[in-house]
Amino acid sequence: MSDDILRQLAVKAGIAPRWTEQNGAEREVSAESLRFILKALGLPAGTDADLRQSLATVEAGANLSAQSRFTTARTGQTVVLPVAAQARSPVELTLDGGTRRTVRSEEGYDGSLTLPAFDRPGYHTVHRDDGDFIIATAPERCITFADLNGGRAGFGLAAQIYSLRSPQDGGIGNFAGVAALARKAAAHGADALAISPVHALYGASPEHFSPYSPSTRLFYNPLHADPTAVLPEALLREVIAREGLGEEMDRLATLRQIDWPAATILRQRLLRALFEALRAPDGSGGQARAALDRALAEATPLLRSHAVFEVLHAAQLRRDPRAWSWRSWEAPFRDPDGPAVAAFAAEHATEVEYQIFLQWLTACSYGAAQSACREAGMKVGLIADLAIGMDASGSHAWSRQHEVLGGLSVGAPPDYYSAEGQSWGLTTFSPRGLAASGFAPFIETLRASLRHVGGIRIDHVMGLSRLWLVPEGASALDGAYVAFPSETLFRLVALESWRHGAIVIGEDLGTLPDGFRDDLRRQGVAGLRVLRFERTDHGYIAPEHWDAGAAALTTTHDLVPTAGWWAGSDLEPTEDGVDHEGIRAWDRGVLWGAFEQAGVAEGERPAPEDTDPVVDAAIRFIARTPCTLKLLPIEDALGIRTQPNVPGTTTEKPNWRHRLDGEAGSLLDDERVKRRLADLGPPRPEG
Repeated sequence: MSDDILRQLAVKAGIAPRWTEQNGAEREVSAESLRFILKALGLPAGTDADLRQSLATVEAGANLSAQSRFTTARTGQTVVLPVAAQARSPVELTLDGGTRRTVRSEEGYDGSLTLPAFDRPGYHTVHRDDGDFIIATAPERCITFADLNGGRAGFGLAAQIYSLRSPQDGGIGNFAGVAALARKAAAHGADALAISPVHALYGASPEHFSPYSPSTRLFYNPLHADPTAVLPEALLREVIAREGLGEEMDRLATLRQIDWPAATILRQRLLRALFEALRAPDGSGGQARAALDRALAEATPLLRSHAVFEVLHAAQLRRDPRAWSWRSWEAPFRDPDGPAVAAFAAEHATEVEYQIFLQWLTACSYGAAQSACREAGMKVGLIADLAIGMDASGSHAWSRQHEVLGGLSVGAPPDYYSAEGQSWGLTTFSPRGLAASGFAPFIETLRASLRHVGGIRIDHVMGLSRLWLVPEGASALDGAYVAFPSETLFRLVALESWRHGAIVIGEDLGTLPDGFRDDLRRQGVAGLRVLRFERTDHGYIAPEHWDAGAAALTTTHDLVPTAGWWAGSDLEPTEDGVDHEGIRAWDRGVLWGAFEQAGVAEGERPAPEDTDPVVDAAIRFIARTPCTLKLLPIEDALGIRTQPNVPGTTTEKPNWRHRLDGEAGSLLDDERVKRRLADLGPPRPEG
């Protein structure tokens, strides 16, 4: 087998055959990895014959856009469709919104149908005798915070939903806490509240609770539902009392760290009892019962498929606790459209309806929390977090098997988070599959995340351009970069941003391609500028030199908060011979010096345990930047040391479990917290 042809095929398929380490050293991707990735892309490369056939397929340039009858464009640019047409031919259009129009085609290259530029964004339809063609026409860039705030700077908070306490939450934070924190933050002048991912996990497996490892990104985690947003409080109290849940709910609510298995089971008991009460024939459900009936009647096939997966997954785990992945199920149940699954769904119709109820209740709760943000005066409101992929064992990968890359895991090459690289156990969309499907899965995912918010944070936004993909079972070092159709994806992000009036933030930390941050800026996607990373070999970058279009942060959920960093709470004894305590002492001096130079601190450097002055200075530092939007993690607003997540660990650290002290609605009442928020912006006038 010719390695030259293999690498030639890899390049043509968008796989980089080599990559550069952080230290500048070049690494070659092994032939084995290239063959594995090519096969996952639908391009077999196991034999010489496979190579020749796959190379011919790629070089033939099969126009996937023509097959899917879908293309993208920008406003103000002529549109070329991969179909033949004579110049000056009449072309019938239906613009997004329903307006009909006839235009004349223009002189095009090689006889292709060329249309005059559209002057407004939208999903426009070209009508032809051989079938309609959709043109997703994007604006020049995304909606930005400057657009929403008249060019003025503003700020927001960032919080993990599960960490927020509210009455009767039973030990897991929900949208009641989100709404309570949002109202108080808005009163202090905040225009946004960034929250952790709300993606659906696994109802039958409460030990899998990482919000960044979803079963699907198209639906929500019912554990975050707020029943009081939809149901009468009297009904909630009655159900809790009747089921005898109150004492255990109170006990779990007092814990400093979430007991996910116990709290999930209890929460599910409550939600199940509410479902049954709502459907009771005594009419106690009132308007909520009628709304639920409408939701059941209007449930989409995709929602029903997710509901069936949840019920089927639970049944499979009861049969065999090792049947975690649908790939290990009996063959008839691995086919979501097969007769065995249809029969199972019919037999468990009430259970399927219960799952739809959970999604309806969570969606209503989500919308109510965003309404609370906007009613309190926030320009943006909630900023959702979109995970980079989905669990290959989950709902999406089961119900849409043709859309995902089987056998590959999204990850990252070595960087400052992990010297050995990372493999996150997540799958993602196939770039070739996206093109063949008219990018429908990507559009659906964007809309699901934007439906109830005013902004979106795209985790690992570099994934719109390229992803580090690792063959299943291999080391992260055995991965390779795979290119994605970035211009098309960015156009769709801009279009959905415009349609929803929502800002877009991209998590652009770690190893990035040259010029990628410039591309984000042009697209109107706000990158992240995190204080601890904004430094050179000579010290910290002065605040006035930060990127105005990016969002400024003191820290992130993957870093120890500022107080913890200063105190060294993240430092642990090691046997590597490195004086980590000494390095941290030096770094404290460098940071304090930067604060003094920026005019946000003065006097002697505080001792490691004296963290409040450092937190205050860090907040004033990002406030001095020209960044239009500042996002302050709640941990730094409160001046605490608790790190939500330690990358590269699972059970070694209490990741995604920490709860904040005090109810969400009172977290910002402390005078120190008020002063910190005042450094970012003035309180909002009452009324």
